Amino acid sequence: MLNISIVILLSLILISQNIILLNEETLILLCFITFCWICFNRLKNSISEDFENQKTNIKTEFLESFESLLNVSIKNLELQKIFPILITNFIKLEQHFQGLSLVITRQLPILYAREAQEIFLKKLSFTKRLEQQTSKLISLLLIKKIEKIALLKYFYITRVKISIFECGYKITLREYIGTI
Repeated sequence: MLNISIVILLSLILISQNIILLNEETLILLCFITFCWICFNRLKNSISEDFENQKTNIKTEFLESFESLLNVSIKNLELQKIFPILITNFIKLEQHFQGLSLVITRQLPILYAREAQEIFLKKLSFTKRLEQQTSKLISLLLIKKIEKIALLKYFYITRVKISIFECGYKITLREYIGTI
């Protein structure tokens, strides 16, 4: 390094010969140079350590990024190897899906017909039960009416002496006898 005494001696010679003019700017420049030189001498170890720390940080970050880039590249290569297989699998899947949809579209009318047939059979059985119950109800009502008519006819024949009822009784009696 430069010795400070040599620098001072050289500066004094240049100032005495009026090569360097001493004015405010030069004094500020000298102060700044002195400040930088003192800072460098005093702080060079800490700055060096800081630079070393930054260097190690940058190195580790670079290695980590290189590792991650390497991993991504490896995975990308693996995916590029798998990609043709995936394409063939998707093509096979498409063919299976088309076959399945074709079978479903062929079977769909049959399923609808079966469903309609089941619904129709249920409605038909309900209607049959309803007819049976209605016929039973109508027959019971008719039996009740005939019973009431027979009771009224018997009442009119036995209690009320009207010749028309007696004549009708005799006619039905003859018809019964004729059928026997």
